[in-house]
Amino acid sequence: MTLLRNRVFAKMFAAYGLSTLGDWFDFIALSMLLGYVWKAEPMMLALVPLAYALPSVLFSQFAGIAADRSSKLRVMIGTDLIRAVLTILLTLAPNPWWLLSLVLLRSTAEIFYAPAHQALTRHVVPEEQLLQAASLNGTVFQSGKLIGPLLGGTIVAFTSPTVCLIINAISFLLSAVCLLWIGPLRESAPRQATPAVQQPEKTSWRTTWKDGWRILLTNRILLVSTIFSLLALAAIQLIDAQFVTILREKAPDQPQLLGYVVSTIGVGALLAVTWLSRRKEIKSYGWLLGGGVLLIGIMVAAAGMYQPENGPLTLLGAALLGGVGTGLTSVGSSFLRQKETPKEAIGRVTGILDSLSSAIFIIAPLLGGWLVQSWGVSFSFQWIGVLIGIIGTCGIVLQKWIWQREEAKRGEMSLPVE
Repeated sequence: MTLLRNRVFAKMFAAYGLSTLGDWFDFIALSMLLGYVWKAEPMMLALVPLAYALPSVLFSQFAGIAADRSSKLRVMIGTDLIRAVLTILLTLAPNPWWLLSLVLLRSTAEIFYAPAHQALTRHVVPEEQLLQAASLNGTVFQSGKLIGPLLGGTIVAFTSPTVCLIINAISFLLSAVCLLWIGPLRESAPRQATPAVQQPEKTSWRTTWKDGWRILLTNRILLVSTIFSLLALAAIQLIDAQFVTILREKAPDQPQLLGYVVSTIGVGALLAVTWLSRRKEIKSYGWLLGGGVLLIGIMVAAAGMYQPENGPLTLLGAALLGGVGTGLTSVGSSFLRQKETPKEAIGRVTGILDSLSSAIFIIAPLLGGWLVQSWGVSFSFQWIGVLIGIIGTCGIVLQKWIWQREEAKRGEMSLPVE
């Protein structure tokens, strides 16, 4: 792949792969520790997304501005080192409340990574290779989702969740080393930058923040895509944190099933991003984003109808479809953001979108935890799956209104997919 010949992107790609693989070890460790060792209640499990999301709601817009004004490479290296230290401290947590507090601190450091990574990618990757870059990053993310839970589940079975956390800490350190190998890098915005976009290093923080919001609100595709994505995310997050609950209830003697489901989702997503990586352009955002959300809804509803006596194949088949949907929506959203945002404003817009998404991560899981306790886990999964599917279907049916009229005005968006 020609993009991997780009020295800077190749090292960023390796660093991202290392930290992503460790994150999925971390996911399995925290899920097992809370769900099976400490046997946390659904509402406690719902607090985990809160610990991840609250710092993003409060500080992501600040982090986005910092990414546009500062050395993006240094921000990424510093974030990796801080996350490594805090992950080691997680191994010493004596109870769920200490664990959640440390996750909260680590998440505060982590919010600076994504805007810097997005902004640096936009600066070092030519525009004609942005879809390939989004697909490659999606591939490594989904590969981590596939390999991490399988290895993590195996390691937990023979050792303990602590070992998985240590592996994650090491992955952050190795990621920082890869980024250090990049060396000095000129990251300033190009002289031919879009005139309507304020140069962040030449303006006040308040002006830079307002400029990011102006870009989002005046770009129709960015705005309507953000609204659609937030609606879909809200429905998905009602139930996402409760997968450990439904599997613990339906198959209490098979804790490894969680790892199998997550890995199967990873396989489906990997298939989707591999297919997208062969495309030069996206012809229709409606089929990509709406179709992806619809497939996720099918997976959630199928999980609610799962009966252990029928075997796991139906559940894993639905997870495969949900994985395809996850791959389509993740790569599509990343490409749309890169394509529609001026490169000198990527950090600001990413920070805004992250803060809006994280607000959903706070509210929806808490409501979802209450629904599961009130309605029962199977009933909740079935009806929330239907809701997600309806949102996805609306994205497909209404795509001419949501996306295509604007795409018709933009010559490049009408290019064939091949």
